[in-house]
Amino acid sequence: MHIFQLQSLDLLMCGHRNFPKIIDRTHISMSFEDRMKVAANWLSGRYKEQQYFRRSKMFATKLVLERDWLYLTFGCYLSQHRRLKIEPLQRRYFCEITTGNKADLADFVKRKDTIFAGRITGNCFIYEEDYATEQQLHNPNEYLRCVNFFDGMYATSTDNCCRLWQRTEELGLLHLDQIMEFNESFKALQFNTDGKKLYGGMYTSANRRALREIDIESEFQRILNSKTISVYDLKLKDDNIIFTANFDTSFRLYDRRTDKDECVWEDPFDSSFYCLDYDGLYAVLCGTKYHSRVNLYDIRVPNKYMQLYFPRVEPRRRDDLKSSPVYSLACDSRYLFIATDRTLHVLDFKVSCAAIKDYRNIFQEMYRI
Repeated sequence: MHIFQLQSLDLLMCGHRNFPKIIDRTHISMSFEDRMKVAANWLSGRYKEQQYFRRSKMFATKLVLERDWLYLTFGCYLSQHRRLKIEPLQRRYFCEITTGNKADLADFVKRKDTIFAGRITGNCFIYEEDYATEQQLHNPNEYLRCVNFFDGMYATSTDNCCRLWQRTEELGLLHLDQIMEFNESFKALQFNTDGKKLYGGMYTSANRRALREIDIESEFQRILNSKTISVYDLKLKDDNIIFTANFDTSFRLYDRRTDKDECVWEDPFDSSFYCLDYDGLYAVLCGTKYHSRVNLYDIRVPNKYMQLYFPRVEPRRRDDLKSSPVYSLACDSRYLFIATDRTLHVLDFKVSCAAIKDYRNIFQEMYRI
């Protein structure tokens, strides 16, 4: 057992050095031996796939994964699904969160027991203790793209501007008061670990500097030296390292200490990256624009992807023949959840008898044919 413990410390998707955050969202803990087997399946492409929530209407679903729950959006609803031991999750929702407003949800964030969600019409609501408080934060003519919050500080961005809000409560009533506004339009927002800085990825930047840092106290906006025209998603490794998924077909590792992109990975098929997820150690998963494809990267290995995952397409359905982006993805050590325009695909890597879909040397195979 001790040998397996040491050998499994730094595995992709299954490592446990310094207790990475992926452990917190893994529903059933695994032994060290199982970790080695599952990590090998991630690298070799051995998995079993299931599909959930087949929709006739296309929608850019957003996902948030926890140890016992999966939250996902569709239309004006945010549904909460229980995770199970015998399958990835329960098909019928445990709870469906919404308000009287029927506008589509654009984005949401969950921290502890608080959910902050924004609709495309600029309405946002805070859901706590089974009660939702909704407020109009932007002009309905603007298109809301992303939201985030940390403690009492809330951030929203539309296609016109970005605003910061301070939460206040009086006589039991909750309200958000605007304290800042910036002319930039962000596609992704993320607070750092202490909430003193806000990082934003612009939807488009004419000077190819789409990554920005906002100091909450001084209200100063700093243009970071990450050479990309558009950032679709970003995640923080720590207070210095930022991962970005970009329109220009690149996934980048930016370091604040050197103020530059320390490493850049290009998509092998020149596809834009729509979203990403980080395991807390060395693995990063990126969702692409075409064919519902997800790329696995090891940040210790430059200029190379570790594996490609293509969810199953059912040819008997004509609309499935059309290519779909990966709008959102979430993972734990065993499962990969992939949200496409009509379906939620779930890949289970804790299997011993499943077909291997190994695309690590896909170009060598193509040349051989």
